[in-house]
Amino acid sequence: MRQIFAIGVGGTGAKCVEALVHLHACGLLAEPDGTPARLGAFLVEPDQQSALLTRAQIAINRYGAMRRAIGRNTDRFARGELRDYGQWSPLNTASGAISLDQVFPKAVLRTQAPGVAALFDCLFPPEEQSADLEVGFRGRPPIGSAVMSRINLEQEAQVGQWQQMLGDIQTAAGSGDPPVIHLFGSVFGGTGASGVPTLGQLLKNWLKTQGLTSIQVQASLLLPYFDFEGMADDDTGVHAESRNFQLNTDAALQYLRTSGRSCFDRVFLVGSDIKARYGFSIGGTSQGNAAHIVEMLAALAVRHPSSTGGGYAHVISRSSQQCIGWEDLPDDEQVGEAIARGARFAVAWKNNISLEINDAQKVSMRTFVSGAPWARRFFHPGGRNADQAGRPGIRDQKELTVQSAIDQYCDTLLQWLNQLSSNLGSGFRQELLTASFLKADDRYENNLNRVVQGKARPRRPESSDTVESIKFRMDNLSSEAIPHRGMAGLADCLWTQVV
Repeated sequence: MRQIFAIGVGGTGAKCVEALVHLHACGLLAEPDGTPARLGAFLVEPDQQSALLTRAQIAINRYGAMRRAIGRNTDRFARGELRDYGQWSPLNTASGAISLDQVFPKAVLRTQAPGVAALFDCLFPPEEQSADLEVGFRGRPPIGSAVMSRINLEQEAQVGQWQQMLGDIQTAAGSGDPPVIHLFGSVFGGTGASGVPTLGQLLKNWLKTQGLTSIQVQASLLLPYFDFEGMADDDTGVHAESRNFQLNTDAALQYLRTSGRSCFDRVFLVGSDIKARYGFSIGGTSQGNAAHIVEMLAALAVRHPSSTGGGYAHVISRSSQQCIGWEDLPDDEQVGEAIARGARFAVAWKNNISLEINDAQKVSMRTFVSGAPWARRFFHPGGRNADQAGRPGIRDQKELTVQSAIDQYCDTLLQWLNQLSSNLGSGFRQELLTASFLKADDRYENNLNRVVQGKARPRRPESSDTVESIKFRMDNLSSEAIPHRGMAGLADCLWTQVV
């Protein structure tokens, strides 16, 4: 089994892990023979109130809840395992420091190392020394580097989330093919630019001391792909400024050129010359930047096999300056089919199948089956709890719990796909998905023909590319073609029939 340990650093890193979870749900981390992968997700962020951190955690939680609800009752749907290692802040130390002058107490420095205190004053102006870091490193890599450099991984490995993850890495290393550690973060902000190289080097050193040098440490490093709208006011204090993005990027790339191999075995660089526009935010709950295609591309780097060689740094390009299509994605045939399947499934389930199951709660099962004959393939036609064919009742509380878990994950997936499809930047378009169809709706949606664009769209006549056609096909499947019953079996069958 392929095992991947993904570490998202900062807000952009969290968004990349969010993307990776959804790609995992679509089956894109599986081995070539279809064996599901095991993904571990870990989020590193000083800004524990970040809306981006919350959104990534919701994706992790909802996929995990859906996996637990369906159990082993599917063959293809949601088969990939997910281990959640939670969130960790580099400010979570015994000192409780939340500013640079608390991390490095100046009074102590002046007494014990006056030269270092003077250097500290030269490197960091007063406003940076006193800035509240609970909203992150404020787009300043030097602040982040100073804090991150104090991490003692040997010490962190003894407790909490680090202990869990590093222990699992050791176990995975002894159970087959070496796992992969993949870090995500921007090189133009504060937390990612400082944290990703630092953590990469710490992990490389830790692996060496453990004799685990066969494990690769790689990173998706995001170059500038968005700008801010609006300006900070006079009371904002130290904050990220888009005018500094290129300067931060140049410094990060110079570091990678000279010292990058001490941090990573491979890096994947992805950005965009056409920038999305996000409202200005210092961080916290107001930082609700929408998902972006660049983050999906960064997550797809996990699929890139290490056996292909190609050097240390990898980049990607598109064929048209003003547009991106399926052919611009790596492994476009397989990736396109998987994302198309996920998008069409979410629309068909949330905006049709689940609504019909809700309607079934209001009438007798006999009445419901007369208008929805497909339901008898998965649920007891008499409405009782179970029969010899293993069909549970459609009102069984366990089945409704499974339905709710799938509903909630589909909500999350549709939100991500919608943002991905509409958050593009001025004058730029995508020919992947139709954003207007990627929304949860209480009104029945039957047409699936326009959910996916381009060559990944299934080649069926529009009149038969509907949820009703899928229901008809399910009703006519042989018993052997429906190995599982109940809500999970229905989802599994829909997953196979939707493309």
